[in-house]
Amino acid sequence: MLKPRLTVKTRHRRTNVLWLVGIFSLLIVIGMENILSSTFVLDGGSTVYGYLLKQLVFLVIGLLTARGIWHLGYQWLRHWCRLFFLASVLLLFAVKAFGITVNGAQRWLGYDIVSFQPSEFAKLAAIVCMAAALTFFWDCHGEKAAVIGRFVKNWHVEEWEPFLLKKDRLFKSYGLLCLIPPLILSAIILLQPDAGTAIILFVPPVLMLICSGIPFYDRHWPWWKVLVFVIVTLAIIGLSFYFFAHDYQKDRIRAWWNPDPYKKTIGYQIYQSLVAIGSGGVWGQGMGTGISKFSYLPEAHTDFAYAIICQEWGFLGAILVLVVFLALIYFGVQAAGSCQDRFGMFLAMGITFSLGGQGLVNMAMVTDCFPVVGVPLPFISYGGSSLILNLISAALLLRISYDNYIDAARAQDMTDHQAWQALRPPFIRH
Repeated sequence: MLKPRLTVKTRHRRTNVLWLVGIFSLLIVIGMENILSSTFVLDGGSTVYGYLLKQLVFLVIGLLTARGIWHLGYQWLRHWCRLFFLASVLLLFAVKAFGITVNGAQRWLGYDIVSFQPSEFAKLAAIVCMAAALTFFWDCHGEKAAVIGRFVKNWHVEEWEPFLLKKDRLFKSYGLLCLIPPLILSAIILLQPDAGTAIILFVPPVLMLICSGIPFYDRHWPWWKVLVFVIVTLAIIGLSFYFFAHDYQKDRIRAWWNPDPYKKTIGYQIYQSLVAIGSGGVWGQGMGTGISKFSYLPEAHTDFAYAIICQEWGFLGAILVLVVFLALIYFGVQAAGSCQDRFGMFLAMGITFSLGGQGLVNMAMVTDCFPVVGVPLPFISYGGSSLILNLISAALLLRISYDNYIDAARAQDMTDHQAWQALRPPFIRH
């Protein structure tokens, strides 16, 4: 049976799916190799595979969960977004009440070796809630009466409708109202305290709002009003950090701004990270032969996994990982732009910004281009909760990209079976 000839549009979307599969697969392989390399010295001589086997268990759990998510699709997330938000809030509050402490931080729920980090779940919940809110606005064609009418009906608060219809200025700030769920989740995480995760959670929804075209300020403002608003906002953030930030958070800023005086105290970790990166040279010291993991660089297998890659794989390996994350952002944005469904478009956008942005922030942190914020490198840093949620996010992004491809294939009268066969590599028997 001859394969149908793909149109340019179908071929383009097929390429997008294959690239995303390759990117996620490569990140997982790099992560497993790096975990083995950076943790065999931590097992106390009992086995060199201890951490790797644990991560493989998390990988299997994540892949099985991701497979289930793939078959369910992504539309159901829109209808259950309120439940996800409520569950995230309850889990985050449970951390404050019953959480276990690891390395001086109370961010986990569970018992002994069985634990998970609710903030990872909250990252995805914030993106889903934001995507649902933005889609709600465009489904009503941006009309004030339609938006308010559907809102009061969905939340069973019909008595609020006359009041809301009078608030024209409130409606013009609809975009800012969409940020309330992510803001609540970020605030609870900030109380743990975990400023890095709070920032990583809040930034993708903000970028989604900016890219959505939905107004979040009065566009009749003159330029000077916008400038004053930005300056006042930055001033409030700066003053809040100065008066309310914890001492260790201020120490991280000092060590980042001028690391040399603190290289034996609060700046020790970032100093050792730079030593590891510099010692790798162009070609690296070789896989498994880096010396920084031998009690020199703290958290070499989690937050500073990229430093070990730079040391053992050299400059070329460091560039490879950077290019892979940039490619993830590129093809993720392509998937979002090709999606005909608004919720899928916003969801793909948020997942791309979250995974890609988190990777770039971690690499900037490890290379001292950004303060230390305790953000893991997606798919590469050791951690069960992070890996499982990253795999779920990857499955959703892949499903959106795959649906785009199927839509294009159906438009040229291909069956789903033919589209699936055209998607498979040529070395696999059909």
